[in-house]
Amino acid sequence: MSKLRKSSKQKLYAGCIGAGIVGIIFAVYLIANTHQMNEVRKQAEVDAERKWKVYEQDQRTAKKGWVVVRDISSGERITSFDLKGVTVPGSQAPANLMADKSEASDSTARIELKKGTVLTSAMVTANEATPKDLRNRELKVVVLPSSLKQGDEVDIRIQFPTGEDYILLSKKKILRLEGPIVWVTMNEQELLSFSSAIVDAYLHKASIYALTYVDPQFQPKAIPTYPPNAQVLALMNSDPNLIRVAELKLSKQLRSSLEDAINLSNNVISTPIERSLSEEIAAHTNMVEDSVSDRNERTGIKYGSGQDHKEQAEVLTQGGSSDPYVNK
Repeated sequence: MSKLRKSSKQKLYAGCIGAGIVGIIFAVYLIANTHQMNEVRKQAEVDAERKWKVYEQDQRTAKKGWVVVRDISSGERITSFDLKGVTVPGSQAPANLMADKSEASDSTARIELKKGTVLTSAMVTANEATPKDLRNRELKVVVLPSSLKQGDEVDIRIQFPTGEDYILLSKKKILRLEGPIVWVTMNEQELLSFSSAIVDAYLHKASIYALTYVDPQFQPKAIPTYPPNAQVLALMNSDPNLIRVAELKLSKQLRSSLEDAINLSNNVISTPIERSLSEEIAAHTNMVEDSVSDRNERTGIKYGSGQDHKEQAEVLTQGGSSDPYVNK
């Protein structure tokens, strides 16, 4: 009996010790967890206070701005109906933020603007009043880049046989493009300068050509460097028809150069293809004639004379040429 009591006491003691150890571990966990929660709470309070201070600072330094309410393409005019007022936090407001609605609404987009874009002065350009002497000018004597498109902006330059190269017109927008002919706008001074350049090119065998801008939205306008020739201006005054004669002559030279390039291209590219195609058609025609001849001999039926076969061969081979530009 005493042995059972002793065993029970030992078990009781062991249980108490185990429970005590578990309790101690749980207490340590609660203390550590509570400490950690306090640290997290303190950090959250610090972050909240910092954010509140930043918010208060932003509110004190907030700026008035304008966003576009629709997508606007590059070069498109911005009206007051395209704008909506917003408050931009001071920490996020760019230095060149546009705050004046009248200034923003009387401008043109330099770049493509997506709906919701906050306007800055770098994104737009001021709309200037149309000069009284501005005119549309048709240009037929300018050598154009092969990749030129309507709406591109170009510098028009003049190059002399001596190697001298001058900027004649700067950052002109191509309003219309039809083959080798383009339309741009010029003021009175530009018209006189261009007329002088046409006569210069005619007298001195110079070349007038165009160069496109790589990034016209951000590249500044070039400064014209062509000095109108005083003697040319005197000639223009003495003979009003000289400009028309010079422009016609340059236009003919440009067309002649274009036709030479086309003919050279046709000779280089079309001839091997033409020869190969003619040989292939001739071989096919001979096979057809042989097949028809064998069948006629077997069946005893005649579908036509040798002259008929000859005419068919001529039709197939088109006189031995597949080039529609070859003279027959």
